[in-house]
Amino acid sequence: MTIIKKFEPEEKKPAYPKKYGALIILTLFILVTIEIWVSNTMVAYGERFENLSKLSKSLLIENQILENEIAKNASLISVASKSAQLGFSKPESIQYIR
Repeated sequence: MTIIKKFEPEEKKPAYPKKYGALIILTLFILVTIEIWVSNTMVAYGERFENLSKLSKSLLIENQILENEIAKNASLISVASKSAQLGFSKPESIQYIR
């Protein structure tokens, strides 16, 4: 009795099924979309931060100017000249009421 075996070519299965490939492509697309969104959001926050920094610097400069004006107006020379204009002067002789 002889055993006869037919040699039929075996079907080669792909290394991974097509649905895994589609899943990988979909995942990459989602990751790229998220990366673009995050980049855009960071740029928007960067612009806001830059505007806030400019506003902060201008407020600091304005605050310094106002502090200088307050110091100038509160100085003794300024107070003395304004009081002289309003009629307040050093008394020449002190008179007491008895």
